[in-house]
Amino acid sequence: PAARGYHMPAEWERHSRCWMGWPERLDNWRENAVHVQQVFMKVAIAISKFEPVTICASPAQWENARSHLPNIRVIEMSMNDSWLRDTGPTFVVNKKAASEQPVAGIDWNFNSWGGDGCYQDWSLDLLVARKILEIEHLPRFPHSMILEGGSIHVDGE
Repeated sequence: PAARGYHMPAEWERHSRCWMGWPERLDNWRENAVHVQQVFMKVAIAISKFEPVTICASPAQWENARSHLPNIRVIEMSMNDSWLRDTGPTFVVNKKAASEQPVAGIDWNFNSWGGDGCYQDWSLDLLVARKILEIEHLPRFPHSMILEGGSIHVDGE
């Protein structure tokens, strides 16, 4: 992406939308994830006061998420875990090249935090970044490097 003029914006720069996953894994969250869903709901509502939010919920949880978040976009998306900071795209911006879209995404490889990490099947998580970029009609830069997107922080330079 850098060769085409894209760069990662600084962590503190404004952005156009927040993407969140809806938690439901019973092996991660106690009591059917009810308590953590309430926390995610509060976070999404707080963020939505400043920018649009999209919640990705599994087919089994879409109606539940939708009922708790009537003023937030909730889409159906299959995934293995709700931590989109690690499985979703890393958004990059291009403020210089008029021939390029101003926003694109890097689709990193993901292996559930170590290959034998938190869960054995992360096949749905591997599709999350691509799905988000397709929904937003943004260019996708696939990358073979395994990276948790939330593990990197940048100052925009």
